[in-house]
Amino acid sequence: MSTALVSRGWRHRIGRALTRRSIVLAAVIAIVTPSAIAVLARSAAASAGDISTIAGTGAIGYIGDGIAATSARVYDPQGVTVDPHGNPLIADTNNNRVRVLAFSASNPGYLLGGCTNTCAWTVGDLYTIAGTGAAGYDGDGIPATDATLNSPAGIGVDTYGNPLIADSDNQRVRVVAVSTSNPGYPIPSWTVGDIYTVAGNGSSTVKYTGDGVLATVAPLFDPRDVTVDRSGNLLVADSGNARVRVVAVSSSNPGYVLAGCTGTCRWAAGNMYTIAGDGTGGYNGDGISATGASLSFPAGVAVDAHENVFIADRDNNRVRIVAVSASNPGYAVPSWTVGDIYTVAGNGTGSYTSDGLRAANTEVNEPSAVTVDAHLNPIIADTSNHRVRVIAVSSSNPGYLLGGCTSSCRWTVGDIYTIAGDGTGSYNGDGILATSAQLDFPSGVAIDARGNFYIADSLNSRVREVQFGPTVTAPCAPNAVSATPIKEQAEVRWSAPSCSGGSPITTYLVTPDLGTTALPARRFASTARTAVIVGLTVDKTYRFTVAAINEAGTSAPSQASNAVTIGVPGQPDKPTVDRTALGSLKVSFNTPANNGAAITHYSATCTSHNGGAASSNSAKASPINVDALAPGKTYTCIVTATNSRGTGPPSPRSASIVVRRN
Repeated sequence: MSTALVSRGWRHRIGRALTRRSIVLAAVIAIVTPSAIAVLARSAAASAGDISTIAGTGAIGYIGDGIAATSARVYDPQGVTVDPHGNPLIADTNNNRVRVLAFSASNPGYLLGGCTNTCAWTVGDLYTIAGTGAAGYDGDGIPATDATLNSPAGIGVDTYGNPLIADSDNQRVRVVAVSTSNPGYPIPSWTVGDIYTVAGNGSSTVKYTGDGVLATVAPLFDPRDVTVDRSGNLLVADSGNARVRVVAVSSSNPGYVLAGCTGTCRWAAGNMYTIAGDGTGGYNGDGISATGASLSFPAGVAVDAHENVFIADRDNNRVRIVAVSASNPGYAVPSWTVGDIYTVAGNGTGSYTSDGLRAANTEVNEPSAVTVDAHLNPIIADTSNHRVRVIAVSSSNPGYLLGGCTSSCRWTVGDIYTIAGDGTGSYNGDGILATSAQLDFPSGVAIDARGNFYIADSLNSRVREVQFGPTVTAPCAPNAVSATPIKEQAEVRWSAPSCSGGSPITTYLVTPDLGTTALPARRFASTARTAVIVGLTVDKTYRFTVAAINEAGTSAPSQASNAVTIGVPGQPDKPTVDRTALGSLKVSFNTPANNGAAITHYSATCTSHNGGAASSNSAKASPINVDALAPGKTYTCIVTATNSRGTGPPSPRSASIVVRRN
């Protein structure tokens, strides 16, 4: 971060962090023991509006992964988000890692630190999914857990579940590949588990060279946050360049006014564009074109359901919105013109007066992050006020407990309210009302599908959660999974789970298993009960499991399906055998599935159980006569089917039969 860009509160914060580090390192023995630290894990019994620590002990440093998140350490976490399975993702900034807190029943596909594949996953534990802990940059196209990061400050997740990292001191935005295919980022190849740069060239000297160029060629300067819009395009808080920028992933511009244009203009997938900020660190008013407006270290970015872009304009002590939709969905601004910028919270003075006031006329103090709930209410990490606050946009309070109230109380559209933090920069415990709890420079905020919100409580070295409403759990596993091979595909069928966890199922995951190796899962709609799995290998044998997802997380996998071999014919039924001439048997059977290639012939093999010689014969249809058998000996017979791809599995053995003697 440039010294010129560090404001009063952040100089204070950095000084406190350095002092705190010195104290901790000098007395590390006294505070290391996790068992001596009282923490409150996420609890289904927590009352609505209470705050809980879900990761971190309050001690700085790093003591490992695969342990209970409340016994693990995080170090000045500055960003938090929630993946599509309900798992919180944490930008563990001073540990130079990105970590996941396992809330869903099974790992949705992350490569975990210390593993060579997706491995053991325990609900409640914390895992590294990117970064080695060393600060630096050692390239892309390598496993994310083997790559170095440098003060990752922001974390997002795209619609495919791939984590996006604002790798601040590496001057890059990077993605960890979790989905099986690249959603459209400007990178040459894609391997699940690897990390890639999607924006920024890593230059520490050249800060900005313009827009409309490939995102991985364009420089960034201290990017602090990243998110995606509803079309999958990446938005970057290019903080040191005093701009908000977009990386085009979709084929056409969804409505952004781009720098240098008088309207929405040419848009090339893979390129980067400025959509807010003129590059001058300052403030020159609202109700003007967003690309002509001055920002001052925009540290957070979010998108609402209408594609409007929110900016935590940190050093201007404001939260601002860029109008992208054609009409104002309810924000308290005097007018609305697509492409213009407006202040929705903060009057520019970095301080705190009170709540229940018009948001744009009151004070916020170095807001660092913003998110938007399902009712369009913006939630702000009001960092130097040590609070999380909400701007009332919906006509009634959806359930937040407001500062100074003992229940959800009077709510006026356009006003701002505290929903976590009492304004004291410290820590006074968990299991209490969030509005009575102390936060210490909260720098990140996220909300999940149920309305629970998560706080990166930075200088408390904790991630905390404020819960609302009844607890929803992951669903039960689907039932009755079966599979049928079709050419290089398989059709998988299942029944819905017996319990939904109190929330509708949104997605099914079908995972092919090749021997002991689980292949990438395929996603299907909540209404699906049948799925065609493509891209399988001829002659390989697969089983399939199915998991269900709701807003709380992912179920345990189902029992595995029957085994199917791709491409070769199916298994004939148990044959029937009749005696014919001396030394001969007639073997009859039903025709199996050909699995995409015509069956060329069937083979019947009869084997003796008391000393007779075995014999085989082939034919193009049932029955098949098998000769040269030993009279008076007992035989059983099997049948196989062959097509151009190979021979399928043998039938079950027939009943025993004695060959004619005369």
